[in-house]
Amino acid sequence: MPDSVATHMPVSPDTVRSDNNLSETSVVADSTETPVVIFNALEQKTCHEVDAPRIIHLRNATLGRVAYAEGIMPSPRPKLPGYDSGVTALLVVLFLFIASNFRHYSTFIKTFAQDLFKVRRRANIFDDNNTLSETRVLLSLISLLCVCEGILLYSAVGLRGEMAVSPFAGIGMLSVLAGGYYLCQLAAYRTVGYLFSNEPDTLQWLKGFNASQSLLGLVLVIPALLSLFSPGLAPLLLSLSVLFYGIARFIFISKGFRIFYDNYTSLVYFILYLCTLEIIPPVILCQLASRISTSI
Repeated sequence: MPDSVATHMPVSPDTVRSDNNLSETSVVADSTETPVVIFNALEQKTCHEVDAPRIIHLRNATLGRVAYAEGIMPSPRPKLPGYDSGVTALLVVLFLFIASNFRHYSTFIKTFAQDLFKVRRRANIFDDNNTLSETRVLLSLISLLCVCEGILLYSAVGLRGEMAVSPFAGIGMLSVLAGGYYLCQLAAYRTVGYLFSNEPDTLQWLKGFNASQSLLGLVLVIPALLSLFSPGLAPLLLSLSVLFYGIARFIFISKGFRIFYDNYTSLVYFILYLCTLEIIPPVILCQLASRISTSI
């Protein structure tokens, strides 16, 4: 038998026909039929499924749909909040507002640092007079703080599940919520100072609060921007943001303690102040942020 003849079953000599002019031969074997030899396979123009060799005993074979041939079902790529056009426009407007007052930053950042740490027991006649430049710098930094807090709150709520609003709407509403929280704190601190202290000490306390929030806004810029474009880093960035917020609050509370502490009675009032204005409001803020982002 020639080497070019391949069979899967024994073939009897009677079923094989030879020809000197053939260059190739192929044999097709079936489990129920007599094997047939196809001559001139290269010259044959058509090929049928029944002509293909068959394996009688097929073990460990996969029948039906083959998974690797179909591939993996595609899933939509998550849209990063930083690619939202509304969020981009909000950041551009904010940075332009900051850039318009940038030449005054070096001067007033030093002033904010002094307002945050120093306590003067004597009144200063210039304490009540904020210049227009200082007011604009303070407003720009507080706006930066509110937007950064809105972005971080949006990232925190996003870790808990799907958002019911778009990134721009969610960040915008949470930024407004952070701004309202700042104004409520400012009003509460002024009320407490009016009831339990004099005007110069209250003014120092409010300046310390504004200084702590302004410097906190500068610190939170990097975590907020990274959370927009790298949501996978959100847990780490949120932890760092909470740490920075805690440090700013600790410095501000320490200044308030140095201003208002006189005796043991004032210590009781100070503890009540901590529970009322420093512990409960942040918890309420987080609950409101979660409801706004998931229900509206």
